[in-house]
Amino acid sequence: EERTLAQRVMDRLQSEFAGRAVLEPLFWEHEPLLATDTFQTQISKPSDSDVMVAILWSRLGTRLPKDFTREDGSRYDSGTEFEFEDAVRGFQEKGKPQLLVYRKMAKASVQLDDEDALMDRIDQKKKLDKFINRWFHDTEEGTLKAAFHPFESASEFELVLERHLRKVIQKALPESAGAEAAATAVWKKGSPFRGLQTFDFEHAPIFFGRTKAIGDVLDALRRQATEGRAFVLMLGMSG
Repeated sequence: EERTLAQRVMDRLQSEFAGRAVLEPLFWEHEPLLATDTFQTQISKPSDSDVMVAILWSRLGTRLPKDFTREDGSRYDSGTEFEFEDAVRGFQEKGKPQLLVYRKMAKASVQLDDEDALMDRIDQKKKLDKFINRWFHDTEEGTLKAAFHPFESASEFELVLERHLRKVIQKALPESAGAEAAATAVWKKGSPFRGLQTFDFEHAPIFFGRTKAIGDVLDALRRQATEGRAFVLMLGMSG
């Protein structure tokens, strides 16, 4: 859900900075990954990008193959861990990417009728907590040694991410670009007013702002599903 929102944020920012900056988001789900190689070898490294956005919640991910090791020979517990450390190393060596970390604080729902899946979720949560403690917390001092941004809902994440990325882009632009330049709309397919027609995915750049309402419905649906009744009734006026 947060990945979809991130894509929408990027689309809106591209419209806002049209003519001054070109934004090229990289999502591995959108790449034509081949079955003849591993996932990680076909994904661009964060150190080759200008900005990396990491979204953490309840799992760290799948362990990488033995071909991926650190200089000391140790293995990476997941692609997330590899990409995070690659971003940190890249920033230390050449000043990019700028690493923004967002941690979802909402409780994760689990299925109690599948013990193996439940134990896997618990193991993943422990690995994630260990990763966060190692990189963000100084347990001896009881302090935070790196910054991250907590959020509860999808709507909160969307607002915060857009605000942060806008500032990052503005700082990266040369002064001659003029941060106050008027935004150029990306919609070029006729009138954006749909009348009685439905809005679809391609209309996201011109119709948005219902993230909280959508998130509330999805959360309710997840709670219902965990109790064996995946049904939510919605009533409302037209529009």
